[in-house]
Amino acid sequence: MLIIFSRIIDFIKKPKRSIRSRIISIFIIIIIILNIVFFLSFIRRDREIEIYQDNVDVNFKLNQLSLKITENSRHFELLFQERNEENRELYQNSRNKISELMTEIEAEVSRDPKSKTFYRNLNNMLDYQKQLASDLLNTTVLNQRTYQKLTKIGTLYSYMNSHTQNLINSYLAYHSSNYVNLLVDTQNRSKTIYAVVILISVAVFIFAVLMANNILNTIEKLSSSARYLSLGHWEIEDIEEINYRELNILAQTFNIMKNNIRNYIKELKEKSVLENKLNQKKMENIEKERLLKESQLLNLQMQMDPHFLFNTLNTVSRTAMFENAAETQNLIIAISKIMRYNLDHKGKMVELKKEIEVLKAYLTIQETRFKEQMDFEVNTNGDLENIKIPPMIIQPIVENSIIHGLADTDSEGKVLIEIKRLKEKVEIKVKDNGVGIESEKLKEILTDKEQKSRNKEERESLGILNVIKRLKLYYGENLLRINSTINEGTEVIIEIPVNDEINKD
Repeated sequence: MLIIFSRIIDFIKKPKRSIRSRIISIFIIIIIILNIVFFLSFIRRDREIEIYQDNVDVNFKLNQLSLKITENSRHFELLFQERNEENRELYQNSRNKISELMTEIEAEVSRDPKSKTFYRNLNNMLDYQKQLASDLLNTTVLNQRTYQKLTKIGTLYSYMNSHTQNLINSYLAYHSSNYVNLLVDTQNRSKTIYAVVILISVAVFIFAVLMANNILNTIEKLSSSARYLSLGHWEIEDIEEINYRELNILAQTFNIMKNNIRNYIKELKEKSVLENKLNQKKMENIEKERLLKESQLLNLQMQMDPHFLFNTLNTVSRTAMFENAAETQNLIIAISKIMRYNLDHKGKMVELKKEIEVLKAYLTIQETRFKEQMDFEVNTNGDLENIKIPPMIIQPIVENSIIHGLADTDSEGKVLIEIKRLKEKVEIKVKDNGVGIESEKLKEILTDKEQKSRNKEERESLGILNVIKRLKLYYGENLLRINSTINEGTEVIIEIPVNDEINKD
């Protein structure tokens, strides 16, 4: 980057180049560098996709292998019981398919030492099973030794199924580890790209400043000479050559004009009148610009700062406390918590405990509004420490229960929020005993169907749709499901995976 920047500086100082060609050349260089960076990034990304697809194909073949081993076991039993050509062909085809799958996955599975061990053991078992099966199928005598071999084959099939599952689990763990490493590499590469773009932006900015200063200094010299000339100082020296072709042409023209100016005094006066008019027009434009800026400043001063509103609410809260208006104070504190939460955590992952605190603040407001109509209850279970989720995903669900499920309830309305930690996820349930949701409308919500109109009924599910879209954005899939029965209530369930990589963000 330093080399590129030095080349740009040299390019600026190179004489007799036009301003346009310099700017175009610099931007061509920058565009080429950015294209190279992004091209290499795209190549790397395509390679990652290819590796991931190969791993997915191997996982699919491993599952096919497990199914084929089970199928081979069934065909062997049929062939042993009824030794006809049809059963023999089915058994042999199944056996050939297993061999094909083993050959196809060998190279990829061998990359992982643990998976390679399971593969080798499974391959040995298949060879041993083939030998025992051949012995049994070639004998017609049924005795104790035959029964022992048959029992061995049954046990061997059980071991092969077990080893196949172990191989699947081992390779899945190896694939997951590789995929995590790919994600880390992708993140690091993105950071590198951002750094390169920032450095290039800084270089472009410095180049623009230097070039602008150079041009302005040249223009200042021209302006100074013109000013002396306007005062009647005809003896001033000619302007020296300038590095910029356009400005150099201007300087040469100025010199010619200066040497011939005595012959054009009359023309100079006419130009002076015109110049005065132009200057007057410039002054008018400057005055208009000043008035515009003053208007913009006044507009900015009249805007309300959210932090000022937050501090005002705190002041009102303290006033309510001094006046013993406890309920008013609680409402204002709740509103303040929600505002501060939205200001501090917009677009960020938040701790689940903070989300619950803000939810309780929201419920405080709703309990005040709907004292006679409904009750709210929040239950938590399990270790919720260090769990992070997208902000404001519980409150819209609760709000939907209130405005849609319980809007027409006069009394005995109930909204229950249950949050509990399971082994690898956090389950969030919001249940109400409201009117429920019709099956067609529920299907539209869950399939994220676009709503063209915006009347009241159409807007009722927008909170849920917003939550679904944000869950897809953060986790790549819809983690929300809804169970509802007309006139009995609705239950919304969100299952947040406990992902250490996400929780670190």
